[in-house]
Amino acid sequence: MLVATLVAVLAVGGLSVCLLELDSTRLRRQVASIDNKRAFNLAEAGLAEGRFAVETGHTGTIGSAAAPARFGDGLFWVTATEIAPNVIGLESTGMAGTGRATLSLVVRRTSRDVAALGVFGSQRVLLGRRARVDAYDSLGARGAPKLPERFDPATGTAVELRSNGDIELGEDARVFGDAIPGPDGSVELQDDALVTGSTSPAPLEAELAVIEPLELEAGGDLVHANGARRVIAGDGKAYGEIRVGKNSTLVLRGPLQLSTARLRVLDKGKLEIDCASGPVELHVTDWLDLHNGSKLAFPDEDTRGLRLLVSATGSRDRDGDGAVDPPVRFLADGTFFGSLYAPAARLALPRGFQLYGAAAAGILQLDDDAQVHFDIALHGADPSASITIEPLAWKVVEIPREIARDLGEDPFAALDVPKDELKPPAQAYEAAEYELEVKYMDEAGVERKFKGRERDFDWRLAKEVRKLRRREEKDD
Repeated sequence: MLVATLVAVLAVGGLSVCLLELDSTRLRRQVASIDNKRAFNLAEAGLAEGRFAVETGHTGTIGSAAAPARFGDGLFWVTATEIAPNVIGLESTGMAGTGRATLSLVVRRTSRDVAALGVFGSQRVLLGRRARVDAYDSLGARGAPKLPERFDPATGTAVELRSNGDIELGEDARVFGDAIPGPDGSVELQDDALVTGSTSPAPLEAELAVIEPLELEAGGDLVHANGARRVIAGDGKAYGEIRVGKNSTLVLRGPLQLSTARLRVLDKGKLEIDCASGPVELHVTDWLDLHNGSKLAFPDEDTRGLRLLVSATGSRDRDGDGAVDPPVRFLADGTFFGSLYAPAARLALPRGFQLYGAAAAGILQLDDDAQVHFDIALHGADPSASITIEPLAWKVVEIPREIARDLGEDPFAALDVPKDELKPPAQAYEAAEYELEVKYMDEAGVERKFKGRERDFDWRLAKEVRKLRRREEKDD
């Protein structure tokens, strides 16, 4: 009887130990599952923070494995890699308790700023004989700089000539920088044509900004053909047609916003842009018609002075003479200063014409000896433009091997980092060595400016970034 009782007690004791071990195992699994979910959420929080960092003009890198960002009882860090121009890969690792998770997100940065496209032809780019595309930095100054005949990569400013299709260079044409065709496009060089930089295709097509219509009071037609000089200033209007006749001069004086279905400058007519007191924004919705012999004048020679946005598309008879008219006819004399954007039209700059600023069109064509000089100072110069971030791909990736080796309950001990000394995410953005010029709105809705070293700027003050320019600090 005693032996039977002892056996029963041992059996119950063994069964209790088994149940206790089973329950302990189940508890550990539950804790591990909870920790993994917390780590996953932290990694997602890292991706969100990295995306916001890119949107506000940062690289997207936040902390590192050696100095991660502290978030509650866990931590994360984000590594950003520029895969292609304006395409950024973000990889975020989160750690909480014994949980570890690494997520990846690829985003594309786009801007409504017309100048963000630089020199661009959506369908293709065609350069005639001895045509030239280059770049310079006006630093906000006015005037046409004297640009060198030869490109020095050590001191020169490289241009990016881009297309979603093919790029063709005629004999002796020059691109001082990169010629970047679309993903399925190519660069074709005729005899003695030269591209000083890369000709590798872009991994993705560039997106064109939508031209938002201006809400202005209707103004009927404006026909100026009396041989005199007329100035439009003050409150802009929406005209059906603006026509400048022979020996007549029409001056658009900024600050001014104006729209018209048709802008026509006839032979010996003159259109002058006066931006001494502010910029001019001109929208053309149906027909830009600058006749042979017409004249464009920019006395201030300021690339920030004019934004000419043309949403016209399709060829048809627009003036009733029985001949088909393209949406853009650009045959004017003079030198253009500003941004010219015609996303659905063919823009053909005539022989010998020079443009300082930015030019983007459906098809961009430079006739023989024409030149486009892109002013990189236009990046971020449009205060109404905003930066948007478009997610392209998301996936769970393998946890870094050195992190997976240590699954201790304290992630701070696992990385050997002092918890109390780690920064929160907003203060852990990559400390880039850049000179920064930023215009932003603070929490009170007041527009403010900062110019100086980026590490000296507190990004928490910026509720909305309106303008951003960043350049690498140069050694003295």
